[in-house]
This record gives sequence, structure tokens and C-alpha cells, in this order.
Amino acid sequence: MTPEELAALPRPLAFVLPGGGALGSYQVGVLKALTGAGVHPDLLIGVSAGSVNAALYAWNSDDDGIQRLVDIWRSIRRRDLMRFQPHRMALAVAGRHPSFLDNRHGDRFLRHQLGVRRLEDAPVRLVIVGTDLSSGEGVALTEGDTVTAVLASSAFPGVYPPVHFQGRTFIDGGVVADVPLDIAVAQGAATALVLSIPPLAASEPPRNAIDILFRASSLGVEAHGRTVLRRPPPELTVVEIPAQPSELTTFDVGRSGAMIDQARANTDAWLGLARE
Repeated sequence: MTPEELAALPRPLAFVLPGGGALGSYQVGVLKALTGAGVHPDLLIGVSAGSVNAALYAWNSDDDGIQRLVDIWRSIRRRDLMRFQPHRMALAVAGRHPSFLDNRHGDRFLRHQLGVRRLEDAPVRLVIVGTDLSSGEGVALTEGDTVTAVLASSAFPGVYPPVHFQGRTFIDGGVVADVPLDIAVAQGAATALVLSIPPLAASEPPRNAIDILFRASSLGVEAHGRTVLRRPPPELTVVEIPAQPSELTTFDVGRSGAMIDQARANTDAWLGLARE
């Protein structure tokens, strides 16, 4: 689909950014290609890792800003976001903690990038999606502290603790709304451009319980997302920017550079553009 064809789609145009952990770096390459082609959203809807990208992009949507976003992802290391604590993990297994990890490091990382900015002040309208742990509802967060909303949207169950925000308790938005097309409609979008992340490539089945759990969770979220994309709301024009399967997994933090470059090349080709 060419930039001219995208420009002709009904407005408002929402960029919908699903989750995917470390695979979220792929979306940065897609955003770089779209920005270079002059394709800009009226609305950003981010889920889980996609909420990180949506929040950062909301304040960095020009050429210089997107390069800053690229640099941020290229510099991320696992210890910036997660540090394993055997004592905490033991307590979690014993039922005395809500998660294996805390979110202090993620909070520190995001505060360094976003400070105390509020969702309602974003230069590009910003919606973060979380899952209400009580009701199971996918909720559009549109006001309040951006960092807290992003932590809520990306609180992978069991790994990171639930986040209390505006009187509710949230876990990862991808649990029920990884491709939240219904939320896009409710927020007034006429077109949703879905920036998909690479699905898991076929591989030898994992053998240990944690790897099986994470792979099964990822496969379930992917399957639900494909179902949503096959049956979009009738009032919404939906265009997906596809991504090829990857051997990288949700927690392969620190391997972003090659994925960003590949995403940009793939998106340029999808747009019918020659690389510079």
C-alpha cells in the first residue's frame, strides 16, 4: 500500500500498536518508515510493549524524535527493565508476592524518558490499553500519569505486579485486547493502521515450565489477535502492516538493532518505496 493510498483512507487515522515485549522494537522500524513516508496518525493506541512505543512516539513523532526512539531501543539492555531477585521469586512461588519481578527498573527507565507527562497532554492523542484484573475488561486509559498507565498496560501477569491506577487494578492489556479495534472505534477512529509485531517462528517445543508458559501465552495472544483482524468492526477500515515470524522471544531484550533495521526495510517495501 503506497503512502498516497494510506493518505486517502478515512480519517481519523489510528496507529494501533499491539504488545510483544522485546519484539516491540520491530514497531520502531515501522514507525521510522511511516514517518519518512509522511504518514502520520491522528490517534495512537498502545498495548503492553506497544504502549511504550505509543507513549514515546506521541512526544517524538518528527524525524528527529523517531531517531531518538530508535536510539532508545538500540541502547536498552535487559537489566534496564528487569533484574531477577531469587528471594522475591521464592516468595512469589510460595504465594507471598504477586509477581516474580518488581517494576522499579521499568519505572525508572520510563521516568527518565517521559518524566511526569500526562496522557491528556500528548501532542498526538494517546490511548493506553490495560486489562482490569477484576472485571477482565479491556480499558482505554486516556488521562493521568503516562508512566503509570504504561506500567499498567505492560504488567505481564505473574512477571510484573498489577498496577493500581485511577481506582482500578490493571494487568497487561494484551491479555484481552492485544489488537483493540473496538477501542479504536470507541475513540472515534475511522481507520486503524495495525503495526503488528513478528509472530513466533516454529521451533522445537520448550521443555521447562517457565518457557512453556511464556510460549503458550504468546501463542494464545497471537491467535486472538488474528481472530480480531479477521472480523473487524464493520464501521472501521483496518489495514495491517504485516511482519514475518521471528525466532526472538518476548524477553530477548538487547537485540533490537537488527530488528529495527529489518522492520524499516520491510515497511519501505510494503509502501513501495526504495531505500535511501
